[in-house]
Amino acid sequence: MQYATGVYQRHTPTSPRAIEKPYRFLRLPVDVDVSPLVVELRAASLPWSPSQWKWHMETYFCVLRGGGEQPYPGGALVSGAGEDQPILSRLPRLRAFLDTGLPAPVRMAWLGLSPPGARIFLHRDNTHHWDEHHRVHVPLDTTPEARLCVSGRFVHMPAGSAWAFNNSLPHGAINRGPDRIHLMVDLPPTPEVTALFAAGQPVDGKHDREALIELGQDPLKILRKGQLANIELVQRLLQQ
Repeated sequence: MQYATGVYQRHTPTSPRAIEKPYRFLRLPVDVDVSPLVVELRAASLPWSPSQWKWHMETYFCVLRGGGEQPYPGGALVSGAGEDQPILSRLPRLRAFLDTGLPAPVRMAWLGLSPPGARIFLHRDNTHHWDEHHRVHVPLDTTPEARLCVSGRFVHMPAGSAWAFNNSLPHGAINRGPDRIHLMVDLPPTPEVTALFAAGQPVDGKHDREALIELGQDPLKILRKGQLANIELVQRLLQQ
């Protein structure tokens, strides 16, 4: 079933403390030297996990900081409890960036891996925590063939840049190149963060009708046989 929002997603109430996000894409005045971070990541043997959200099932994630133990993988990403995951102790440069590289200490962060050909199908981020925070991407390893989509417009985010994008609008991603790795963090709307965003450069993005149609598919229709055999997983996906 395709819901009235135009995406395959159940309706959930918006947080009464939801913040305004008056942008589609916003390039922030932040430059990150990603080379030492990438070297650190490659040496760390990251514990990648398959995504547990139906729109992201072709991608992988590695939680760095978030909530505590949850009954399913990735549950740490639904609240910004600020708890470091064990892997972060082996990533001192990345931990230092999370603590001091942005105007507010990051209380939720993770790495996202999109393999060649991976897609993230259109959806809205719909927990109260996500409603109340800005989502920021820092691309670490990417090519121009990796793009994000918000409300029908596509942008490639170069490595070492920092971008906010409106995850409260229908969004997705497509990667027609090699592995793409982004660092993703959520920032609260503190005065310092608000000032940083005010200095950012809005970017509208470009139309790509073919890619938009591809991302508009029902993600449950592309599940593999092994995934369909996992009853617990399928039941959880049907609730999303």
